[in-house]
Amino acid sequence: MKMRMSHPVLRDFFDQLRFAPTPQKRKQLAASEHLLMILNAEREYPFDFIVFRITGYRPSEKPQQDLISGRDLMPDLRVWIAQLSAELQLDASEQDETIFTVEQLAGRFSVSTKTIRRWQKRGLTGKIYIFQDGRKRMGFARSTVELFTKDYDQLIHQAGRFTLLTAQQKEQIGTLAQELTSKKNYRTQNELVLEVARQIGRSRQTVRAVLEELSRRQMISPAMPHSRGRMSSKETVKLYKMSQQNVSVKRLMELFGRSRSSVYRIINQRHAKELLSRKIECVPSDEFLLPNAEQIILSVPLEKLLPKSSARSALLNRQQETELFRRYNYLKFMASQQCDRIKRVQPRSDRLNRIEMLLKQAEAVKKVIIETNMALVVSIAGKHLAAGGQMSELVSEGSVALMAAVEKFDYTRGYRFSTYASWAIVKGFARLIPTEAKRLDRAGGVDFANLPVNLRLEQLPGIMAVEQAHRDLQTIIKNNLDQREQYIILNHYALDPGIIKKKPKTLKQIGDHLNLSKERIRQIELQALQKLRQSLSPEQFDLLTG
Repeated sequence: MKMRMSHPVLRDFFDQLRFAPTPQKRKQLAASEHLLMILNAEREYPFDFIVFRITGYRPSEKPQQDLISGRDLMPDLRVWIAQLSAELQLDASEQDETIFTVEQLAGRFSVSTKTIRRWQKRGLTGKIYIFQDGRKRMGFARSTVELFTKDYDQLIHQAGRFTLLTAQQKEQIGTLAQELTSKKNYRTQNELVLEVARQIGRSRQTVRAVLEELSRRQMISPAMPHSRGRMSSKETVKLYKMSQQNVSVKRLMELFGRSRSSVYRIINQRHAKELLSRKIECVPSDEFLLPNAEQIILSVPLEKLLPKSSARSALLNRQQETELFRRYNYLKFMASQQCDRIKRVQPRSDRLNRIEMLLKQAEAVKKVIIETNMALVVSIAGKHLAAGGQMSELVSEGSVALMAAVEKFDYTRGYRFSTYASWAIVKGFARLIPTEAKRLDRAGGVDFANLPVNLRLEQLPGIMAVEQAHRDLQTIIKNNLDQREQYIILNHYALDPGIIKKKPKTLKQIGDHLNLSKERIRQIELQALQKLRQSLSPEQFDLLTG
């Protein structure tokens, strides 16, 4: 059974622990097992609590998702325990108690090995051991088995009642299937399997396996429906695209020969894969974690947050900016939280639909912010026509910079988005104009006459202001950072006194030059940025890091 972690925050955390020395890993393994024993699937746990229980220290930084549900934590913790035990190469014969293999445990409880695998998902925790034959296999300590037996006594009792089928019982299943087929035309084998399983009181997997065996031995009538097997990736993509084109589920069942539940499952799986491939980022805020955050932030309709005049003819005031950016980032925060809870194998359609709704609402807020600031782009573009470049190209470049600024703007820091966006737009122009200075403006066909220009242009930064800001940055960096910190900041952010920026170096490239690890370079950079934050204005700091 191939085991994978599903929660991104936990996956990143456990990946970092792989670099710990062996003695530390042994302590972490014991701590992880103890943590697993005290978890409750219905509760939520702070990230720093999880880190502390496993490593003994509290993290200096927290991820965006501070609380992790026990339902998400427990399966990933079991995967981590199995992976870590495999790295430690535990010898089964050297343990203080008996270690059962999957086969031995199946024999002990008179169940199949598949049942043992299912029990693992229910909470039966195993580790990877090296057994006498020299092979690595999943094993279960006697104390762990006894604890699981105590907690799931009824489940184990029911499983033991389902013994292996005899040849006669298999023939009876085949006979029943043929009788049902003669009375009703089943479109798919799944429909037939469900009815047989219901009548004999066996699982669908058991019935399906028996019918497939009888089919191979030619003991089933050709009139019976046969399983089409697993759908190829190409077929599932086609089915999903057709569903997006409003093809009915009934029609999809006919075209692909699948049951209704199979069609819905495939649609949800493809939908989940599409959502998980999106990069949903937000500017975090502590108020997002409040119990009544949704009521506080989303109670006011979006229409009431807009300017009283036309959204295309007036800039937002400070309060409107704050409310819109709070709503925009909170909607993305909620969507990201829901994405973390998606189960890839059996995703819930209501959760997928809620994520789509949240992202659609966030996009509507973003559209409002961009529309109310487009006049800012045009005004700054008009101010820089004398430096060269076409009006249409300047507006296009400024629009791209404006959209990027919406994503990065931190409304919690207390300054105006119009100021932040102005700097971002001018930075875009500074990259564009040197390559366009010799070209004439042929944008006469573009009508900008109806856009307002009364936007206090004298307060907006120009290219000379950007150049001066870069020079100020270098002076502050030289006066506040040591030589190594200066090298890291100047090269990672490609600071240059000229208008055209050089290509920034990666942390790995800088680490190779300084003979330090990538993680150590990251730590030094964070320390340097903390120093600079005290000396730079918000605009200068964003000019550096943006």
